[in-house]
Amino acid sequence: MFAPHIAYLWHMKAPSTLLLGALIAAMFSLALYEIAPTGGWVQSAVLFCGFAILLLVTAEIVVDFVQEPLRRGYIRRNRFSFGSALFFVLLYVAAQKVSVLTAYALALIIIRNLVLLFRAFTNIRRLSSFLVNLTLHPAQTILFSFLMVILVGSLLLMMPICTVDGHGLRFLKALFTSTSAVCVTGLTVVDTGSTFTLVGQIVVLLLIQVGGLGIMLLSFFTLFALRQRLSLENKLLISYMLSEDDMGALVRSMKSIVVTTAFVEGAGALLLFAAFVPRFGFTVRTAYYAIFHSISAFCNAGFALFSDNLESFRGDAAVNFIISALIVLGGIGFAVIANVADRLRGRITHLSLNTRIVLGATAILIVAGTLIIYGAEHAQVMKSYPLGQQYLAAFFQSVTLRTAGFNTIPFGSFRTFTYLSMMVFMFIGAASGSTAGGIKVNTVTVLLAYVFAALRNRRKIMIMRHSIGTDQVLRAFLVLLFGLTVLLVAFAVLSLSEHLPFRSVAFEAVSAFGTVGLSAGITSQLSAVGQVTIITLMFLGRLGSLTVLAAASQRDTSFEVEYPQGTVSLG
Repeated sequence: MFAPHIAYLWHMKAPSTLLLGALIAAMFSLALYEIAPTGGWVQSAVLFCGFAILLLVTAEIVVDFVQEPLRRGYIRRNRFSFGSALFFVLLYVAAQKVSVLTAYALALIIIRNLVLLFRAFTNIRRLSSFLVNLTLHPAQTILFSFLMVILVGSLLLMMPICTVDGHGLRFLKALFTSTSAVCVTGLTVVDTGSTFTLVGQIVVLLLIQVGGLGIMLLSFFTLFALRQRLSLENKLLISYMLSEDDMGALVRSMKSIVVTTAFVEGAGALLLFAAFVPRFGFTVRTAYYAIFHSISAFCNAGFALFSDNLESFRGDAAVNFIISALIVLGGIGFAVIANVADRLRGRITHLSLNTRIVLGATAILIVAGTLIIYGAEHAQVMKSYPLGQQYLAAFFQSVTLRTAGFNTIPFGSFRTFTYLSMMVFMFIGAASGSTAGGIKVNTVTVLLAYVFAALRNRRKIMIMRHSIGTDQVLRAFLVLLFGLTVLLVAFAVLSLSEHLPFRSVAFEAVSAFGTVGLSAGITSQLSAVGQVTIITLMFLGRLGSLTVLAAASQRDTSFEVEYPQGTVSLG
């Protein structure tokens, strides 16, 4: 009776397990380089990993061929599988001839792992059994796609061509940088401008763009641009990503997001180019600087090509306001931009409730942040600045608290009160559906509305003459609880692993979870455990609480049963 089920599981999981085993062996071989190998046992271990990968890939092809019902033309349909298998054979033979501890051998290993990741990505549905049914678990698909992009970015940044010293980044530093770029955070363990070559910087920039928009969204837009039809599963996934209930409006929304991104980033690059010309001249390098920082600002990434971030532009009002405008536009979200555009064009008569909440909360937080930073630091860190620069710097840093990560003033000497205030702003973040992180201003607004209703002993929760459903309130509390729990665990881990002031590591953790990228100057001092903790926080913060929880949840197959209502003493 169970034979058909067993056969089905074998058909689905056997090739996936073999490919997953090859990926694990590939990652393990890279991790060996983190040990700074000096003994022969490491070389033997790397060679063994290469042999294991070759066997696993070959076994995957054989099993897939045996299970194929139509074997005629199998080789023609799977040219990539056979080609990559031959590639692995050549790599293994080459590894016998050279020392695996050389930069040349490391480059070959990275290329091999990239091919493996591409194989995994092209077989994404078969690789993970929980991703087979996209209609049930779109959150898992999004999580997996981000993870794959981060791994690909890490391998690319390990290539010798990506760094100035010609050795590539070590695995953990590459993973940290790739995660920070894809999760549009901006925390770095190396200086972006001086460590990476032009190729490396372009890799970082592409990771920022992909992370800001999402790999799945870009993939589907490419299919749309190539006139390919989207399946129902893909439409359901896009619907989940965009929070769009109208299936007929999905393609229009997707097109609007990509076009808006290109327009805003292009306009920002032109304005920044004009602002950079007096300092760098009318050159191609100036245009490159403008493009890089425009994309980094709109995606709220906070990566800069200057060693002091943007501190040298403290008194440049044009650069400050252009970067700030890009950050705000990226932080309010595409839905808000589209709603405002429709209102300006006269297509609608009123802005939506969500748009009014986002715009109002954004204005309040920027003004409040400016006043707090100026009030706390005008006689401290900024006491040597002219009055105009003090206000400009306070305003700019308040805007960057919306998860951007740029800075025009040094953070190392801030007062504890300033750190605590900034942590609150970073934890709140920007708007839902934007390129920013945090628990989102939408969530905080719903929570405050509930508190005000409770204080006034009202059963209905109201925001701007709109009633808010109980399910939204519960979801807001879930987001808050998830964020606080993740940060408390991170605080505990970092306080044990790092011998640094607690306020600094706490600031770093909140900055990572909020995908802000502001740092107290300790990022490069973190231990391996600390870096892995920050990587995890950036990943969870970028995906968002609801996506992570949805990806981890299972279908509820139980029946609804009514139980007696209980009473619990609270407060």
